[in-house]
Amino acid sequence: MLTSEQKNELIKALCNYLDTRDKRFMFLKILFPILAYKINLEGSIKNTSWEIYNEFEKQEMLESLIMGLNNVFNLKL
Repeated sequence: MLTSEQKNELIKALCNYLDTRDKRFMFLKILFPILAYKINLEGSIKNTSWEIYNEFEKQEMLESLIMGLNNVFNLKL
């Protein structure tokens, strides 16, 4: 379970690094191909970031999302 601060950092990273539909799709398609088609990637950056977060939380895969972001974008979430 993430703290509120950790959740906010994750949402902020999604907004900053996956700021276009193409970036979001390619990131998800390469690392999480099945989930890439379950998440609506259209819309505002903020709404889409929340959709990504919620789907990964529902699938109990937040740690995988964090590790993927850390590896691809050299972050320390």
